[in-house]
Amino acid sequence: MTKECTIIKPLPSGGQKTVQLAEHPDLGLVVIKKGEIKSFTSLERIRREVELLSELDSEYYPKQFHFNIDIKSKEFEIVEEYIEGSTLRDSFSKFTDQESIFTLLNELIKGLSIIWDRNIVHRDLKPENIIIKPDGKPCIIDLGIARFIDLESLTKTISPMGPCTPIYASPEQLSNNKNIIDQRTDFYVLGLIALELYLGVHPFDPAIVGNHFSIFENILQNKYVTSTDIINANEKIDNLVYNTIRMQPYERFRNHKLFNEYLKGK
Repeated sequence: MTKECTIIKPLPSGGQKTVQLAEHPDLGLVVIKKGEIKSFTSLERIRREVELLSELDSEYYPKQFHFNIDIKSKEFEIVEEYIEGSTLRDSFSKFTDQESIFTLLNELIKGLSIIWDRNIVHRDLKPENIIIKPDGKPCIIDLGIARFIDLESLTKTISPMGPCTPIYASPEQLSNNKNIIDQRTDFYVLGLIALELYLGVHPFDPAIVGNHFSIFENILQNKYVTSTDIINANEKIDNLVYNTIRMQPYERFRNHKLFNEYLKGK
């Protein structure tokens, strides 16, 4: 399929893969991802992500069009739908008040509940992995380190840290306490992102927390702020934080239905 595509430009990429924007004669704009398969674990993560996205038919996730592995070169290529829009990181200015933040969270929960109900945890939610489309709806991307709870774990138990982006990770991810990871792990990061949107800064940033630890260390010590010198505390945001940014999963919203009901004021 990639031979039928015309490459337009490179796109931001992570890890060892290259990402390109291209045009297919029938599918229109697509994203081509290519990379090296370095281990069975990396291959299995790619396979799980591709199979999941191939099964989903949702506006909240990009569609998968093609997946191929070259056994000789140990390389893979993926072709998926191009999602028009900007990352949440580049759209922070659109979500600064409680109403707009809660509306965004409600949409994200609608999308994430599709995988949560399959016993899958995204495990890498962050502003760069959420695309805000022109209609304002979010699209969730990059399920490369998603945790498939019903399948064998791919993370070594002896690893000091589980797969994650450390400054957007729950305490159980940072300590590789993988046996307690579930949808509430994603709740934690949604609460963190919501608070960052409201404050305009990362709530665990030592510059505003007032210490000399890193964001990583502050997360592990549960040190964060809900207001700054220029942003006053908000009761609804505070209550959201109280039910999401907690050290133990059992302290957070019990399920996504309760999370959603809180956002709707029920």
